[in-house]
Amino acid sequence: MLDSMRQAAGGWTAKVLLGLLIASFAVWGISGQFFDYGRGTLASVGQSEVSAIRFDRALRQRMLALGQQLRRGVSLEQARALGIPEQILAELVSQAALNEQARLFNLGVSDDTLAKEIAAIPAFQGVGGTFDRARFQAVLRNARTTEDAYIRDLKATILRQQLVGAIAGNITAPKPLTEALYRYQNETRTISYLTVGKNEIEPVGEPDEAALATYFEQNKGRFGAPEYRSLGIIAINPESVADPDAVTVEQITAAYEDRISEFTRLERRKIQQIRYENEDAARAAMSLAETGTDMVDLAKANNLSERDIDLGLKTKVEIVDIAVARAAFKAPADRVVAVYDGTLGPALIKVTQIETGSVTPLRQVKDRLRREIAEKGARDKVLDLFDDIEDERAGGSTLAETARILNLDYQRVDAVAADASSPDGTLITDLPEQNALLFDAFQSDIGLENNALRAGRDGFVFYEVLDITDDRDRSLDEARSDVVATWRREEISARVGARAEELLDRLKAGATLSTIAATIGAQVNTAADVKRAGDGKGLSRNAVAQAFAGPQGHVANAEADEGPGRLILRVDAVTAPVYIAASRDAEFLTAQLGREMQNNILQAYTGHLLNERKPTINSAVYRALTGQTQQR
Repeated sequence: MLDSMRQAAGGWTAKVLLGLLIASFAVWGISGQFFDYGRGTLASVGQSEVSAIRFDRALRQRMLALGQQLRRGVSLEQARALGIPEQILAELVSQAALNEQARLFNLGVSDDTLAKEIAAIPAFQGVGGTFDRARFQAVLRNARTTEDAYIRDLKATILRQQLVGAIAGNITAPKPLTEALYRYQNETRTISYLTVGKNEIEPVGEPDEAALATYFEQNKGRFGAPEYRSLGIIAINPESVADPDAVTVEQITAAYEDRISEFTRLERRKIQQIRYENEDAARAAMSLAETGTDMVDLAKANNLSERDIDLGLKTKVEIVDIAVARAAFKAPADRVVAVYDGTLGPALIKVTQIETGSVTPLRQVKDRLRREIAEKGARDKVLDLFDDIEDERAGGSTLAETARILNLDYQRVDAVAADASSPDGTLITDLPEQNALLFDAFQSDIGLENNALRAGRDGFVFYEVLDITDDRDRSLDEARSDVVATWRREEISARVGARAEELLDRLKAGATLSTIAATIGAQVNTAADVKRAGDGKGLSRNAVAQAFAGPQGHVANAEADEGPGRLILRVDAVTAPVYIAASRDAEFLTAQLGREMQNNILQAYTGHLLNERKPTINSAVYRALTGQTQQR
C-alpha cells in the first residue's frame, strides 16, 4: 500500500507539478512570519492563495486516513518520508491555479446555487432530511472553520468544476485502446498447482541458546517495547444523553401538528385530458361523449393516442390548470366532464382511478416522534456540553476535574501503544473513535489542550495525555517468547521455501505435478477461468501474478496467502477473450479510461497554468507545518 502511494506521485504530470513547486520554494525563502504561520499564506498562484490552515487540515486528514489503513499512528516524519506533504501541496496549488484561471475567466456562481448545494449535504441536515442551521454551525465549529470560509471554499470548488467540465469533459477513450485493455483484463488461464507446507519438511525444534542470542542481537530492534501513553477521555454523544421518557405528551402533540403534512397522504386521481382549440370544438366533442363515445376514440379523432391524453396519478396541487384541477377532484370516476373555462383552454377530462387520501393517526407515530424529539434535544444538549467542557478547560480544569464538575463519565487508560496494544500484549478495543484518538494522542504531549475529535455525526471525544513511557529495548529474557516464536516462524518459512525450490526444479526438468504430488503426499488442484484481477479460484494473489508472467506451459514457485506455504504451479491453458463492445465490462472499461484521460488532460492543463503563472511558496511556513527544523 505504501508503494502504491509512492507510485501515485510518479507520473510525468505529477513530477512536473512537484518540480514547479520545488523551484518556487526559492521565491520567498525564510519569511519573517514564521511564528505567525497559523494565520498566514503558504502558497499563492496569482491572486489565489493556499492558507496555512487549509494545508495543515488536509495534511492531518491524510495522515489520519493512512493511519486508519495501517491500524497505527503515522508521524510527520513518516509522512515526509512518503512524500505526503509534497503531494498535498501539489494538489492545493493545482486547485489554486484553477481558482485563478476561473477568476480571470470571470466565472461565477449564484447564491441560490450555493444555498442548494449546502442544503443537499447530509451532514448539515436534521430530522426529516432538511437543512438544520444549528447543525451546520456545529459541524463548522468542530472543523475549526467559519461559515464565510466554508462558503468561500465551496464556491471555489463549484467554479473549478465549471472550468474542469469545459477543459476535460465528455472525453471518450479510443476503441483500440479499450479493446486492447479489455483483452488484457479478461484473458483467462487454467492453472494446476499443489501446496507445499510445513508438513513437507522436517519438524523445526527449539533453537539452542547461542543461536537464539545471536538472532536476538541481529534483530533487537524488532522486539523493543513501544512507547506507551496514559490518556484521560470524555466522550459525549446523543445516545448517552438522550432521555425519551422526559418528552411530554404536549411536545409529541405539538410536533405531530407541526408536521401533519408529513403524515398526510393526499388524494390522487388518474386523469385523461383532451384539449380543444375553442369552446365550440369542446362542446361538439362533449355531445359525442354524452352519446357514448369513449375518450380514447375522441383522442383518435384529434390524432392523439391514449398515452398522449394520460396525465397520470396526480394530487390536486400537481395539476397546472386550476379549473381542470377543481373539476377533476369533484367529478365521479369514469365520467367525461367538460371544462370550458380552463386556464390553458377548453378541455374534456375523465377520472379513471381514485386513490383516497389519508392521515396517519398520532397513536401510530407517537413513539417515533418521542424518539426523534429526544434525539434532537440530545443533539442540542451535546452541543451545550461541548461548550461547557471547553469553558472548564479554558478555566484551567483537567478533563478529570471537568468530568466531576459536569457529572460526566471519565475514562482513564493507564498505558496504550499507538497500535492499541497494552503492556501485557492484549489489544485495547473500547476506546471511542479509537484510530483517530490514538493517532492524535501520539502527536500530542503532556499538558497540551487538544481539539475535540468528532465522534460519528453528532458526538465528540475530548482527551488529554497524562503520562508518557518512552520506547526502549527489551532484554532477551523479557522478549524470549516473542523471539522464539519469530525465529521458528522464519526458520519454517525458509525451509519450506527451499523445499519448494527443489520441487520446482524437478518440474522444470520434466516431472509432472502428479508425480511430484505423489512423492510428498499432496493433492494437485486446478483453478479454471482465472483472470489477472478478481477471484483467484483458490490461488494466492502472488500465484495469480506468477501464472500470468509466462505463456502456456509456464511453471513457477509462488507465495501462498497464508505462510509459510508455497504453491508450485503450471499454466495448462490460455484463453483470449472475444471483445464485445456492448458488454457491461467493455462499457465500464470505456468509461473508466475516459475518466483517466480526463484526469491526465486536467493535470497537463494545470501544469500549463503553473508554467504561465509560477506559484510562490513560503518555505518557512511549509517547514513549520511539516515539522522540519528551520534553517537559517
